[in-house]
Amino acid sequence: VIPSRRSAARNPLRKHEVRSVRRGFLPPLRRFGMTSRGSAVKHERSGSSDAATDYDDPPVIIAQLLLLGASAYERKSQLIDAAALSAEHDVRLGDITGADIVHIYAPRILDPAAVRDIAVPFVSNARPRATRFAWRKGRQPAHVITPLKETANHETAKLQNHETATFIPEAVDDQYFDSATREPSNRATIGSFSRTSIRNIVEQTATRIHRFRDDVDWLLFDDTPSPEDLHSVDVWVDAAVDEDDADGFVAEALAAGNVVVASRTAINAQRLEKGRIGSLVPVRDPNELTHAILAALFKPELRRDRIAASQQTVSKFRIRHRVRALVQLYESILQ
Repeated sequence: VIPSRRSAARNPLRKHEVRSVRRGFLPPLRRFGMTSRGSAVKHERSGSSDAATDYDDPPVIIAQLLLLGASAYERKSQLIDAAALSAEHDVRLGDITGADIVHIYAPRILDPAAVRDIAVPFVSNARPRATRFAWRKGRQPAHVITPLKETANHETAKLQNHETATFIPEAVDDQYFDSATREPSNRATIGSFSRTSIRNIVEQTATRIHRFRDDVDWLLFDDTPSPEDLHSVDVWVDAAVDEDDADGFVAEALAAGNVVVASRTAINAQRLEKGRIGSLVPVRDPNELTHAILAALFKPELRRDRIAASQQTVSKFRIRHRVRALVQLYESILQ
């Protein structure tokens, strides 16, 4: 195991060009009135006199707050959202002054102090931490965002009023959607995104792999893996041990054309379509993980089938799907 390796690109998402996400389908949000091209056509045909004045309104100000301790998944999502929404909207990072709506990218438990001074509607991926005193109950998000379809459907039935879990799909930067063939090598290479929680399971699995093969290297990337990093490995592995761990960069690996082996968490089961486009193994099971990795490395027919299947559906991670869902969410709140 190679315990640490700095990524060649510090954070490729920071290089995202706004013009790459200028899509014709994405109309600007407005403070009042029309919020889609479809509604604009409806106003025009109905002869409404305020159709033109609606477009004279200033755009909605979207404030983004990236809190300390936010996961790699939330940091990635914030960068993608900022670049994509900035093409048509007024997006401000860390400044809620004059904002119409606030999007908070938080750790798993949101500190109530972080939302104490927010007077406008806000959305977040987490709920504020509960307090012992009912009279100190802080403000709740207008919507709680989740990348899990099943979680959104389940929680929506339980939550009341403004505490509604809303599905917002995961997105991958456009630069990852460029499959490249790795040059032949006499050594097989495994890649993973490094975090403290997976070190133990990685070491146990690597020990078992080396009982069978001595020509396998395992690279752990400390930074966000770049497309070049993903193209340099034969198999991408997410050995997540926590059900809430979404930081494995599995979606990026699929977009880059990698064969993926991942722990059977809820988010990975959704990403890999319950094992159809990638291998799922039980959480914290080094034996099953070892067998799945060796099969992905040394069974060519399995590799071909997995890659072909993933390329058929990997477009679900395109940015346009996430941006459309976010715009619709913001519109529903402001209306």
